[in-house]
Amino acid sequence: MMKISIGFIYSFSTQVEMAKNVIDEFNEKPELFFGYGILDDAIPVARQMITNGAESIVAIGGTAKILEKNVSVPVIPIRVGILDIIKAVEIARNFSSQLAITTEIPVKGIDLIESLYHVSVKQIIFTDKNDFQYGLTKAVHDGCQVIIGKSKLAVELAEQYGAKGVLVTYDQDVLRAALDEALRMAMLRRREKEQYILLETIFDNLSEGIIVIDKNEEITRFNLAASHILNCRPQEVIGSKASCHFPELGMTEILNGRKSMENELVAIGSLQILVDNAPIVLDDKIIGVVSTFRRASEIQKMDSKIRKALRRGGFRTQYTIDHLVSNSQKVKDVIAAARKYARVDLTILLIGETGTGKEVLAQSIHNLSLRRNGPYVAINCSVLPENLLESELFGYEEGAFTGARKGGKPGLFELAQSGTILLDEINTIPLNLQAKLLRVLQEREVMRIGGAQIIPIDVKIIAAANQNIFKDLQKQRFRPDLYYRLNQLCITLPRLQERQEDIPELAKVIFREMQQKFGKPFFLLPNECLKRFAELSWPGNVREMQNVLGRLALLCDRKDDVLKFIDKIVAEEKNHYNGMMRHDVKYMDDVPENPPEAVVGGRSMLKELEKDVIQETLTICNHNISKAARSLGVSRTTLYRKMNDYQLRLKK
Repeated sequence: MMKISIGFIYSFSTQVEMAKNVIDEFNEKPELFFGYGILDDAIPVARQMITNGAESIVAIGGTAKILEKNVSVPVIPIRVGILDIIKAVEIARNFSSQLAITTEIPVKGIDLIESLYHVSVKQIIFTDKNDFQYGLTKAVHDGCQVIIGKSKLAVELAEQYGAKGVLVTYDQDVLRAALDEALRMAMLRRREKEQYILLETIFDNLSEGIIVIDKNEEITRFNLAASHILNCRPQEVIGSKASCHFPELGMTEILNGRKSMENELVAIGSLQILVDNAPIVLDDKIIGVVSTFRRASEIQKMDSKIRKALRRGGFRTQYTIDHLVSNSQKVKDVIAAARKYARVDLTILLIGETGTGKEVLAQSIHNLSLRRNGPYVAINCSVLPENLLESELFGYEEGAFTGARKGGKPGLFELAQSGTILLDEINTIPLNLQAKLLRVLQEREVMRIGGAQIIPIDVKIIAAANQNIFKDLQKQRFRPDLYYRLNQLCITLPRLQERQEDIPELAKVIFREMQQKFGKPFFLLPNECLKRFAELSWPGNVREMQNVLGRLALLCDRKDDVLKFIDKIVAEEKNHYNGMMRHDVKYMDDVPENPPEAVVGGRSMLKELEKDVIQETLTICNHNISKAARSLGVSRTTLYRKMNDYQLRLKK
């Protein structure tokens, strides 16, 4: 890191040596630029210092006050105290009782000094060099025989007009405080500058166009993407009103009270863009608006490619319940629950860490259900932005936006008709879309984007999430009513570490599959290797085991090679997951140790959430038990039981 540079403007030569002595005491010693200057004459001196790299300036009294208005870096005044002035008065009274003091601000306590030393002290208050000279001349004319000042100029002018000049001096403590503050301000300013450059770089490298206006509707920020999309240069629009250049964006409406504008299709000439507008709020007042937008055509180009990547396995399955054979009682309980849940058309929530087999279980449930001959559609909700996720799930009509497919496109709910849909990473869905999904679950019908027709759906819905869903509920990033609608039935998949008895057999099966996949000679894993596997925590669960065994299969042509490489590969895997494991330890303080196996969780957080949801639903339904039960997706008997558990009473 480069040294901090500070400019020091002195008004008499002894200050230079004092400053050098003080700066030698600093741990982080800055570089000092010295320059002589008093009042207005110090302005060019300070500006040259800034050109040479000074990041803050130190100067005495009136000089500092003038520089504050004329330079671009922080200016730190050397603050002369009342004791320093009293010392000067003690010297001055030896020459006369009629004194004057030059000062940039009124000095408090002058009346006390006059009474104590039996002198008369006139204050010469100035803002620039002309004020200084005029005030000093008038004071001498009015009978002041001694002029007290903080610079050599005061002494010299006093003597020119036949008066005595006395210099106010200060000690090293005063100078040390000023230099320390100058160093602090310079470091703070450097950090702010670095942060600003970082934000500017991010701002200009975003693919979305961004325009920011202030409360007067003037454009203050206009990034490079906005320049490319709207075909105009930032310097052409910054400082002018947004309504003059881009009235179609609707930013003025936000200033005038509209809450927000989300995913709105806007036409600027022949250009179609998708726009989000949001107010910038400070102390409950709107002080500006930020608008983000992208070409609708670009979004549509991404649509097909992303859709293909997300549909893991297309509309067919490759796993059945036989893939979940295990000696672990926990896994056996999962299999038993899956067989029962597959028989009914209630929504199922699968909760488990990465690599525990949520996708395998979802496909198994589909293949056990009466819908096994229907389509199986899977989507990872965490990969798409909100607008694309919405069109992916619900579809769109022809002409809904530029680039929309002729004839429109059915959403995944429609494509899963009479089959099963898996909504993986369900807790990553944005809140706005959660409300729309909740309606689909309640009404069992969808409406395409840009459409007016209600489309009924007959789909078995399986949602999957990791334990972050409980933290999202607690932090209000996931709607409790949606959680309970999804959680009509729930299965929690155990971690590999919780099913230790399965590790040796799993390792053998996976290793054999990897040998076949890579065309390697077949041999069994040595017992020493299986023992090592049993000692590992496997934070990545079965998926991590597949990675490790895949590398072993590639590297090893015989059993002896396994022992040669196992320690290295295990060490690498531990390093890969080190950060994640530290995060898990911290995270486990925030989430239940044992997530709920049914609608009601075992932890107080989930009970409180359930109580609040029931209470809110009863209020919305005017305490009509039948309506409330239908809205919550439970029977009247279940609702009465839960009301009794939580001591909730019907209002008459």
